[in-house]
Amino acid sequence: MNLPPLILDLRVARSHRRPIHLWLPLFLLWPLAFVLGALALLVALVTDATLLAAGRRYHHYTVLLVRSFEALTEARGTVIHIDNERAAVHVTVQ
Repeated sequence: MNLPPLILDLRVARSHRRPIHLWLPLFLLWPLAFVLGALALLVALVTDATLLAAGRRYHHYTVLLVRSFEALTEARGTVIHIDNERAAVHVTVQ
C-alpha cells in the first residue's frame, strides 16, 4: 500500500544571503484531502453514471480521479536538486 507524502523538505541557498530551510508537514493536510477526495469521487461516480445512462461513450472521470490519487502517492521519495550561479534549491518529498 502506498501512502501519500508525509513531509516536504525545502532548502534554498542564495549567494550573499542566509539560507532558507523549510520543513512542511504534509500529513496535516490528509484529513482535508480525504474529505475533498471523497466528495470528488462521489461527484465523478454520479457524472459517469449519468453519462452512461445518457448513452455517451466517454465517461472515465472516476478512473481519472483514481489515477490522479495514485500519482500523488507515487510522488513520495521524489528528490529535486537545482543549482545555478545565483541559488541552489533542494526539495525532498518523504
